[in-house]
Amino acid sequence: MATGNIMVYLPVTHWSRYIRIHNRPKRGYFTVDWWVDTRFEPGHYAFISRSGACALIGRSLQYKPKGQTGLFEWNDPTMSGDFIDQVEARILPMFSTLDTLEKTIVHLRSHQNNSFAEYPPWKTLMHVALGEIPAAQAEWQSVMHKYVPHTTVSDVLCDYVYDQWCLLTEPLMAGDRAALARLLHGWEASNIIGTKLEPYWRSTSFPLEHSV
Repeated sequence: MATGNIMVYLPVTHWSRYIRIHNRPKRGYFTVDWWVDTRFEPGHYAFISRSGACALIGRSLQYKPKGQTGLFEWNDPTMSGDFIDQVEARILPMFSTLDTLEKTIVHLRSHQNNSFAEYPPWKTLMHVALGEIPAAQAEWQSVMHKYVPHTTVSDVLCDYVYDQWCLLTEPLMAGDRAALARLLHGWEASNIIGTKLEPYWRSTSFPLEHSV
């Protein structure tokens, strides 16, 4: 348990897997969703990423007949058993299969609830992390004219993220794997160090650093 409402599947490396509980005490229920995301995109100091796949988990028909509410209601005596079964039968088996960055990126690329799946910078970065440099260059060439250093976007926070993306162009187009690896490691560290994920984080190499 990383916070009062988030359970993180260990270890945390280039990606994280976690279950989030939204308690609605005044309404008498809570909801459950799971997330899988990568941790090496340029961004802000943040525990929860938004560049990943997620899904809301409802009640099982084993506990709730079809047509009844799918909420985890606190006054329902079957709720706790259903919650445990849902986590053990639906979420943890899926988390356990995502044990490499390669498998995780395949999952994220195809998941229907990943709003970043068609976002060119995200697609570029996944190619980079996997060492797919020609594919990354082709993807980035379509948008890199939009990423010019020191161009004002809208506000300080957006400008920071924008400027970080701009750092991708030079090493990527030069095919400089070492520089790209340093960039990704730096972004990953900045997203994790100082957050509640840090004690569970393992800094490991990217496929980029092993492929040619």
